[in-house]
Amino acid sequence: MNGKTDRRSRRSINAFKRAYVDLVLAEEEKRISIQQIADEADYNRGTFYKHFADKESLKERILQDFLDGIAIALLEPYKHRAYVNLQEQAPSTMRIFTHIYEERRVLQALRILYSDIHDKMLNVFVECLSGDIYMETEEQSIPVDYDLMIHFQMAATVGFIMRWADTDFKFSTLHVSQQFTELVRVRPYRLINKDITEEKDSDS
Repeated sequence: MNGKTDRRSRRSINAFKRAYVDLVLAEEEKRISIQQIADEADYNRGTFYKHFADKESLKERILQDFLDGIAIALLEPYKHRAYVNLQEQAPSTMRIFTHIYEERRVLQALRILYSDIHDKMLNVFVECLSGDIYMETEEQSIPVDYDLMIHFQMAATVGFIMRWADTDFKFSTLHVSQQFTELVRVRPYRLINKDITEEKDSDS
C-alpha cells in the first residue's frame, strides 16, 4: 500500500511542479495563484496543500530537485573510480547536459524566479568538486590556488550552460558535450587587434 501511496504522491508532486513551470513561462509569476496551479495540474487545492505549504515551498522544491539533479549527474559516474583522465570526455559531461536538456523548461523558469540562479548552480558545481572528488592539475610553473581555479572553471561551465539556454537549447546534448570537452582543452595563446592587422594587410 505504501508503494502505491508513494507513487501517487510522486505523480501529484511532479504534476504541480510541471504546472507551476508552465504557468511561470506563460505569465507573470506574481499573478499565479494556487488555484491556477491546482487547475493546471488537474488536482484540487487540498491535494496541493498535502504536499506544499504555499507557492514558495513549491518553488523551492523545483529549485532543489533541479540542483540535486546536477549534483547526481556530476558525482554518480565517479563513485567506483579512483580517477578519470580529463583529456578525454569526462563520463559526467553527457549526463550533466542530458539533465539540463531534459529539465530545460525548469531552468528557463528558474531563471525567471531566481535572479541568482547562476550563483546557485555555481555553488553546486564547486561543492561537488571540493570534497572527496576533486580536480588534479598538471604541475604549474606558479602554484595555482585550488579554490580560485575551481571557481574559474565552474563559472565557465555555468556560463556555457546559460549560453546554451540563451539559444533556446538549439544544440543537441551530443554537440554541446563535444564542444564543452574541446573548450576545456583550448588554451588561447595571443590576442589579435583586427584594426591594426587589417591596416598592415592593406599597406602590404
